[in-house]
Amino acid sequence: MSSFQCKCIETYEGVIIANLADLHTHTCYSDGDLKPEELIKLAKNKGIKILSITDHDTVDGLCEARWECDKQNITLIPGIEFTTETEYSGIEVHILGYNFDPEDSGLLRMTDHAKQNAKDYCMKVCAALESHDMEIDYSVLDNVKGIITKHDITLSVQNKVMNNYDFHNKWLSDDSPLDISMEKFPAKKAIKTIHRAGGKAVCAHILRTLEQNNRMSLLPYMSESLIRCGLDGFEVFYANSSKEQVNTMYELCSAQGLIMTGGSDFHGENRTGRCQLGEYNSYTAELFSDISGILVNSYNGNIMEKAIA
Repeated sequence: MSSFQCKCIETYEGVIIANLADLHTHTCYSDGDLKPEELIKLAKNKGIKILSITDHDTVDGLCEARWECDKQNITLIPGIEFTTETEYSGIEVHILGYNFDPEDSGLLRMTDHAKQNAKDYCMKVCAALESHDMEIDYSVLDNVKGIITKHDITLSVQNKVMNNYDFHNKWLSDDSPLDISMEKFPAKKAIKTIHRAGGKAVCAHILRTLEQNNRMSLLPYMSESLIRCGLDGFEVFYANSSKEQVNTMYELCSAQGLIMTGGSDFHGENRTGRCQLGEYNSYTAELFSDISGILVNSYNGNIMEKAIA
Protein backbone atom coordinates (compact mmCIF):
# COMPACT_ATOMS: atom_id res chain seq x y z
CA MET A 1 0.00 0.00 0.00
CA SER A 2 1.39 3.40 -0.97
CA SER A 3 0.32 6.95 -0.25
CA PHE A 4 1.90 10.32 -0.91
CA GLN A 5 2.36 13.26 1.37
CA CYS A 6 0.84 16.44 -0.02
CA LYS A 7 1.09 20.16 0.46
CA CYS A 8 -2.01 22.34 0.68
CA ILE A 9 -2.14 25.33 -1.64
CA GLU A 10 -5.59 26.74 -0.93
CA THR A 11 -8.97 25.89 0.52
CA TYR A 12 -12.16 25.40 -1.47
CA GLU A 13 -15.01 23.22 -0.20
CA GLY A 14 -12.40 21.40 1.83
CA VAL A 15 -8.78 21.04 0.84
CA ILE A 16 -7.37 21.38 -2.66
CA ILE A 17 -4.04 19.63 -2.90
CA ALA A 18 -0.84 20.40 -4.78
CA ASN A 19 0.17 16.81 -5.39
CA LEU A 20 3.57 15.19 -5.50
CA ALA A 21 2.47 12.83 -8.27
CA ASP A 22 0.66 13.62 -11.52
CA LEU A 23 -0.33 10.63 -13.63
CA HIS A 24 -2.17 12.42 -16.46
CA THR A 25 -0.25 14.94 -18.58
CA HIS A 26 0.21 15.80 -22.25
CA THR A 27 3.06 17.19 -24.34
CA CYS A 28 3.48 18.59 -27.85
CA TYR A 29 3.65 15.00 -29.10
CA SER A 30 -0.16 15.00 -28.89
CA ASP A 31 -2.26 18.05 -27.95
CA GLY A 32 -0.16 19.62 -25.22
CA ASP A 33 1.77 22.89 -25.53
CA LEU A 34 5.09 21.92 -23.94
CA LYS A 35 7.95 19.75 -25.05
CA PRO A 36 8.64 16.82 -22.70
CA GLU A 37 11.74 18.61 -21.41
CA GLU A 38 9.72 21.73 -20.63
CA LEU A 39 6.95 19.77 -18.92
CA ILE A 40 9.44 17.93 -16.71
CA LYS A 41 11.25 21.14 -15.72
CA LEU A 42 7.87 22.61 -14.76
CA ALA A 43 7.13 19.47 -12.72
CA LYS A 44 10.47 19.87 -10.95
CA ASN A 45 9.68 23.50 -10.11
CA LYS A 46 6.33 22.42 -8.66
CA GLY A 47 7.90 19.73 -6.48
CA ILE A 48 6.37 16.79 -8.35
CA LYS A 49 8.24 13.55 -7.67
CA ILE A 50 6.38 11.06 -9.88
CA LEU A 51 5.14 11.90 -13.38
CA SER A 52 3.39 10.04 -16.16
CA ILE A 53 3.20 11.47 -19.65
CA THR A 54 0.01 10.13 -21.21
CA ASP A 55 -0.09 11.55 -24.72
CA HIS A 56 -3.04 10.61 -26.90
CA ASP A 57 -2.43 7.39 -28.85
CA THR A 58 1.37 7.82 -29.01
CA VAL A 59 4.50 7.07 -27.01
CA ASP A 60 6.81 9.15 -29.19
CA GLY A 61 7.69 11.61 -26.41
CA LEU A 62 8.67 9.05 -23.78
CA CYS A 63 12.30 8.59 -24.80
CA GLU A 64 12.95 12.34 -24.60
CA ALA A 65 11.08 12.46 -21.29
CA ARG A 66 13.07 9.61 -19.82
CA TRP A 67 16.40 11.39 -20.12
CA GLU A 68 15.10 14.65 -18.72
CA CYS A 69 13.49 12.88 -15.75
CA ASP A 70 16.84 11.26 -15.04
CA LYS A 71 18.44 14.72 -14.93
CA GLN A 72 15.70 16.14 -12.69
CA ASN A 73 15.49 13.09 -10.39
CA ILE A 74 11.80 12.57 -11.16
CA THR A 75 10.37 9.06 -11.46
CA LEU A 76 8.77 8.63 -14.88
CA ILE A 77 5.96 6.14 -15.40
CA PRO A 78 5.50 5.42 -19.12
CA GLY A 79 1.95 6.28 -20.11
CA ILE A 80 -0.50 6.65 -22.97
CA GLU A 81 -4.15 7.69 -23.38
CA PHE A 82 -5.93 5.56 -25.97
CA THR A 83 -9.03 6.97 -27.68
CA THR A 84 -11.62 4.17 -27.66
CA GLU A 85 -15.28 3.33 -27.85
CA THR A 86 -17.51 0.83 -26.07
CA GLU A 87 -20.76 -0.87 -26.99
CA TYR A 88 -22.53 2.31 -25.84
CA SER A 89 -22.85 4.03 -29.19
CA GLY A 90 -21.50 7.54 -29.58
CA ILE A 91 -19.54 7.70 -26.33
CA GLU A 92 -15.78 8.10 -26.61
CA VAL A 93 -13.90 6.54 -23.70
CA HIS A 94 -10.27 7.25 -22.89
CA ILE A 95 -8.15 4.38 -21.57
CA LEU A 96 -4.91 5.27 -19.80
CA GLY A 97 -2.05 2.78 -19.96
CA TYR A 98 0.68 2.77 -17.31
CA ASN A 99 4.06 1.14 -16.74
CA PHE A 100 4.11 -0.86 -19.98
CA ASP A 101 7.03 -1.53 -22.29
CA PRO A 102 7.06 1.47 -24.69
CA GLU A 103 8.86 -0.67 -27.27
CA ASP A 104 6.31 -3.49 -27.27
CA SER A 105 5.60 -4.43 -30.88
CA GLY A 106 1.86 -4.88 -30.41
CA LEU A 107 1.49 -1.51 -28.74
CA LEU A 108 3.54 0.20 -31.46
CA ARG A 109 1.40 -1.38 -34.17
CA MET A 110 -1.63 0.10 -32.45
CA THR A 111 -0.09 3.57 -32.19
CA ASP A 112 0.93 3.42 -35.88
CA HIS A 113 -2.68 2.58 -36.73
CA ALA A 114 -3.84 5.50 -34.59
CA LYS A 115 -1.54 7.88 -36.45
CA GLN A 116 -3.02 6.83 -39.77
CA ASN A 117 -6.56 7.19 -38.41
CA ALA A 118 -5.68 10.68 -37.21
CA LYS A 119 -4.24 11.66 -40.61
CA ASP A 120 -7.33 10.39 -42.42
CA TYR A 121 -9.60 12.28 -40.05
CA CYS A 122 -7.51 15.43 -40.41
CA MET A 123 -7.72 15.42 -44.21
CA LYS A 124 -11.50 14.99 -44.14
CA VAL A 125 -11.98 17.74 -41.57
CA CYS A 126 -9.66 20.18 -43.35
CA ALA A 127 -11.51 19.64 -46.63
CA ALA A 128 -14.80 20.29 -44.86
CA LEU A 129 -13.45 23.42 -43.17
CA GLU A 130 -12.20 24.73 -46.51
CA SER A 131 -15.70 24.29 -47.89
CA HIS A 132 -16.72 26.77 -45.18
CA ASP A 133 -14.14 29.28 -46.53
CA MET A 134 -11.54 28.57 -43.88
CA GLU A 135 -7.88 28.84 -44.80
CA ILE A 136 -5.67 25.93 -43.71
CA ASP A 137 -1.92 26.25 -43.26
CA TYR A 138 -0.89 22.68 -44.06
CA SER A 139 2.68 23.34 -42.95
CA VAL A 140 1.39 23.37 -39.36
CA LEU A 141 0.06 19.85 -39.86
CA ASP A 142 3.13 18.65 -41.76
CA ASN A 143 5.38 19.64 -38.86
CA VAL A 144 3.39 17.95 -36.10
CA LYS A 145 5.39 15.81 -33.68
CA GLY A 146 3.84 12.53 -32.64
CA ILE A 147 0.20 12.37 -33.70
CA ILE A 148 -2.10 14.93 -35.36
CA THR A 149 -4.85 16.06 -33.01
CA LYS A 150 -7.86 18.35 -33.13
CA HIS A 151 -5.70 20.96 -31.42
CA ASP A 152 -3.31 20.90 -34.39
CA ILE A 153 -6.21 21.32 -36.81
CA THR A 154 -7.40 24.30 -34.78
CA LEU A 155 -3.94 25.88 -34.93
CA SER A 156 -3.76 25.34 -38.68
CA VAL A 157 -6.86 27.47 -39.40
CA GLN A 158 -5.56 30.93 -40.25
CA ASN A 159 -8.72 33.02 -40.60
CA LYS A 160 -10.82 31.91 -37.63
CA VAL A 161 -12.79 34.70 -35.96
CA MET A 162 -12.80 33.19 -32.46
CA ASN A 163 -10.25 31.87 -30.00
CA ASN A 164 -8.92 28.32 -30.18
CA TYR A 165 -11.14 27.07 -27.35
CA ASP A 166 -14.35 28.33 -28.94
CA PHE A 167 -13.30 27.17 -32.39
CA HIS A 168 -12.68 23.63 -31.13
CA ASN A 169 -16.06 23.55 -29.39
CA LYS A 170 -17.92 24.81 -32.45
CA TRP A 171 -16.20 22.91 -35.26
CA LEU A 172 -14.41 19.89 -33.77
CA SER A 173 -16.57 18.72 -30.86
CA ASP A 174 -19.16 15.94 -30.97
CA ASP A 175 -21.79 18.59 -31.78
CA SER A 176 -19.86 19.92 -34.77
CA PRO A 177 -21.88 20.71 -37.91
CA LEU A 178 -19.17 18.88 -39.90
CA ASP A 179 -20.41 15.49 -38.62
CA ILE A 180 -17.09 13.74 -39.24
CA SER A 181 -15.96 10.99 -36.90
CA MET A 182 -12.59 9.33 -36.46
CA GLU A 183 -12.12 5.58 -36.32
CA LYS A 184 -11.58 4.48 -32.72
CA PHE A 185 -10.27 1.31 -31.10
CA PRO A 186 -12.62 -0.89 -29.08
CA ALA A 187 -11.88 -0.33 -25.40
CA LYS A 188 -11.36 -4.05 -24.95
CA LYS A 189 -8.59 -4.04 -27.58
CA ALA A 190 -6.79 -1.13 -25.91
CA ILE A 191 -6.96 -2.83 -22.52
CA LYS A 192 -5.61 -6.10 -23.92
CA THR A 193 -2.81 -4.30 -25.77
CA ILE A 194 -1.74 -2.50 -22.59
CA HIS A 195 -1.78 -5.76 -20.64
CA ARG A 196 0.23 -7.62 -23.26
CA ALA A 197 2.82 -4.84 -23.08
CA GLY A 198 3.10 -5.47 -19.34
CA GLY A 199 1.07 -2.49 -18.16
CA LYS A 200 -2.08 -1.55 -16.29
CA ALA A 201 -5.22 -0.07 -17.86
CA VAL A 202 -7.19 2.72 -16.18
CA CYS A 203 -10.28 4.54 -17.42
CA ALA A 204 -9.78 8.31 -17.50
CA HIS A 205 -12.35 10.89 -16.30
CA ILE A 206 -15.40 8.67 -16.85
CA LEU A 207 -17.73 11.06 -14.99
CA ARG A 208 -16.68 13.97 -17.22
CA THR A 209 -17.23 11.78 -20.28
CA LEU A 210 -20.73 10.75 -19.24
CA GLU A 211 -21.65 14.26 -18.13
CA GLN A 212 -20.61 15.71 -21.49
CA ASN A 213 -22.81 13.14 -23.25
CA ASN A 214 -25.71 13.66 -20.82
CA ARG A 215 -25.54 9.94 -19.98
CA MET A 216 -24.70 9.84 -16.26
CA SER A 217 -27.20 7.02 -15.75
CA LEU A 218 -24.83 4.73 -17.68
CA LEU A 219 -22.09 4.84 -15.03
CA PRO A 220 -22.85 1.46 -13.39
CA TYR A 221 -23.32 -0.26 -16.76
CA MET A 222 -20.30 1.22 -18.52
CA SER A 223 -18.00 0.71 -15.54
CA GLU A 224 -19.08 -2.92 -15.24
CA SER A 225 -18.56 -3.44 -18.97
CA LEU A 226 -15.02 -2.03 -18.77
CA ILE A 227 -14.21 -4.14 -15.72
CA ARG A 228 -15.36 -7.26 -17.61
CA CYS A 229 -12.92 -6.26 -20.36
CA GLY A 230 -10.10 -6.42 -17.82
CA LEU A 231 -9.84 -2.77 -16.71
CA ASP A 232 -7.55 -2.39 -13.69
CA GLY A 233 -8.84 0.88 -12.28
CA PHE A 234 -10.34 4.33 -12.66
CA GLU A 235 -9.02 7.87 -12.49
CA VAL A 236 -10.59 8.87 -9.17
CA PHE A 237 -8.87 12.20 -8.56
CA TYR A 238 -9.26 14.15 -11.80
CA ALA A 239 -8.50 17.81 -12.56
CA ASN A 240 -11.20 20.08 -11.12
CA SER A 241 -13.52 17.29 -9.94
CA SER A 242 -15.94 18.10 -7.15
CA LYS A 243 -15.82 16.33 -3.80
CA GLU A 244 -18.96 14.43 -4.77
CA GLN A 245 -17.39 13.20 -8.00
CA VAL A 246 -14.26 12.06 -6.18
CA ASN A 247 -16.37 10.22 -3.60
CA THR A 248 -18.40 8.49 -6.32
CA MET A 249 -15.32 7.11 -8.03
CA TYR A 250 -13.56 6.33 -4.75
CA GLU A 251 -16.50 4.21 -3.63
CA LEU A 252 -16.74 2.44 -6.99
CA CYS A 253 -13.06 1.46 -6.92
CA SER A 254 -13.15 0.50 -3.26
CA ALA A 255 -16.11 -1.80 -3.81
CA GLN A 256 -14.40 -3.53 -6.76
CA GLY A 257 -10.84 -3.55 -5.37
CA LEU A 258 -9.57 -1.49 -8.30
CA ILE A 259 -6.53 0.74 -8.72
CA MET A 260 -7.17 4.44 -8.08
CA THR A 261 -5.17 7.13 -9.89
CA GLY A 262 -5.13 10.89 -10.09
CA GLY A 263 -3.95 13.52 -12.51
CA SER A 264 -4.41 17.04 -13.79
CA ASP A 265 -4.88 16.23 -17.50
CA PHE A 266 -2.42 19.08 -17.97
CA HIS A 267 -2.11 20.47 -21.51
CA GLY A 268 -0.43 23.83 -20.94
CA GLU A 269 -0.25 26.75 -18.56
CA ASN A 270 -2.52 29.03 -20.60
CA ARG A 271 -5.22 26.61 -21.75
CA THR A 272 -8.81 27.71 -21.11
CA GLY A 273 -10.74 25.40 -18.81
CA ARG A 274 -7.73 23.19 -18.04
CA CYS A 275 -6.19 22.24 -14.70
CA GLN A 276 -2.63 23.27 -13.86
CA LEU A 277 0.09 20.67 -13.46
CA GLY A 278 -0.15 18.84 -10.13
CA GLU A 279 -3.13 20.88 -8.93
CA TYR A 280 -5.96 18.40 -9.38
CA ASN A 281 -8.45 18.02 -6.54
CA SER A 282 -8.04 15.13 -4.14
CA TYR A 283 -9.66 16.55 -0.96
CA THR A 284 -7.49 14.23 1.12
CA ALA A 285 -3.90 13.90 2.19
CA GLU A 286 -3.90 10.30 0.95
CA LEU A 287 -4.06 10.54 -2.79
CA PHE A 288 -4.17 6.95 -3.93
CA SER A 289 -5.35 4.12 -1.69
CA ASP A 290 -3.22 1.64 -3.62
CA ILE A 291 -1.15 2.35 -6.70
CA SER A 292 1.32 -0.45 -6.09
CA GLY A 293 -0.14 -2.12 -9.18
CA ILE A 294 1.27 0.73 -11.27
CA LEU A 295 4.42 1.66 -9.41
CA VAL A 296 6.02 -1.78 -9.59
CA ASN A 297 9.04 -0.61 -11.51
CA SER A 298 10.38 2.77 -12.49
CA TYR A 299 11.00 3.53 -16.16
CA ASN A 300 14.00 5.78 -15.82
CA GLY A 301 15.89 4.12 -12.97
CA ASN A 302 14.87 6.26 -9.99
CA ILE A 303 14.08 4.02 -7.07
CA MET A 304 10.57 4.45 -5.73
CA GLU A 305 11.71 5.27 -2.19
CA LYS A 306 13.15 8.52 -3.52
CA ALA A 307 9.85 9.46 -5.10
CA ILE A 308 7.61 8.66 -2.15
CA ALA A 309 8.37 11.32 0.46
